[in-house]
Amino acid sequence: MKKLLLALSLITLPSLASAELAIQDGYSIQGKIFAVKTAKKYSSVEGCTKIALSKSKVAGFTFESKSQKCTLYKKVRSLKAKTGFVSGTK
Repeated sequence: MKKLLLALSLITLPSLASAELAIQDGYSIQGKIFAVKTAKKYSSVEGCTKIALSKSKVAGFTFESKSQKCTLYKKVRSLKAKTGFVSGTK
C-alpha cells in the first residue's frame, strides 16, 4: 500500500500541493459526512482524491480499501488510526 501511495503522490503531487491536501495512510476521518461514493471511478485513492479536490465544500475524505468506498466530509472533527483506510484533509 505504501508503494501505491508513493506512486500516487509522484503522479498527482502538483495538484495535491496546490490544493494543500494532506494524505495519511492508516487513518479514518471522524466528522460530518458530505457524501458517500461507491461508483467505480471513485474506487481508488486517486479517484477519491480527485472528487474531494473538485468540491469546495469538502474538507476531507476517507477511502476504505476493502469495500472501495469513498466518504467525503464537509467537517473534520478528528482522525482515528485504522488499518485499511486512507484519508486526506484540506
